[in-house]
Amino acid sequence: MNEEKIKELFELCLRVSSETTAHVNFDYTACDDISRVYIYVFNDAGEIVKHFTLCQFYDFESESQNYEDAKKCLLELLIDGRCPLNES
Repeated sequence: MNEEKIKELFELCLRVSSETTAHVNFDYTACDDISRVYIYVFNDAGEIVKHFTLCQFYDFESESQNYEDAKKCLLELLIDGRCPLNES
């Protein structure tokens, strides 16, 4: 997973946080040559309903799918939150 994808997911998390009432958590951890991103989506009760784990420096097929799934989830939150930037 490359830096641009991480920035894109971070920006989407920021938008979800500021443009909807949804609760998301973006956590970036770097240690030696392992850098990971953890994204959590919570329900109104504060329970984790979805989570995604992505590695910055390795591009495994599962990582690519996690990126796509995380992006789709965050975009759905923006659309469900009726974000004006996403309304047609």
